[in-house]
Amino acid sequence: MKKKKTIYYLDDDHEDLDFFKEITEELGHTVKVFSDGRKMLLVLEIQAQKPDVVFLDIHMPVLNGEEILEIIKKSDDMKDIPVVMVSGAYPKKLLQYCADLGVSCLVKRHNFQEFKQNIHEVLTTLDAAKKAG
Repeated sequence: MKKKKTIYYLDDDHEDLDFFKEITEELGHTVKVFSDGRKMLLVLEIQAQKPDVVFLDIHMPVLNGEEILEIIKKSDDMKDIPVVMVSGAYPKKLLQYCADLGVSCLVKRHNFQEFKQNIHEVLTTLDAAKKAG
């Protein structure tokens, strides 16, 4: 049996938060959702137990996903947390940016089964990478 993961998900769209939470809980994981990047960063800083993975929506008000990613990767306490960037579109610049930082990318899908499969594949890939490295 696979280990139950603790996942943080940041998105300013409440429907997407609910959709993601439903999918990941159905996959057997615990999810904490955030609609404000500053609040998520605060929780990340004060929580002793870090999440197994953080999913970040790229297009966010105030602090966007790329800015939050930079904060996480520059922090000694958070830099080792795997991060997955979530977007409805994938410009080449974004894909290169993610690849340079060793970050996974995931396309938002509004089809439940397709998005569930994508999330499952990302989490499986992260598990395999953790075992290999």
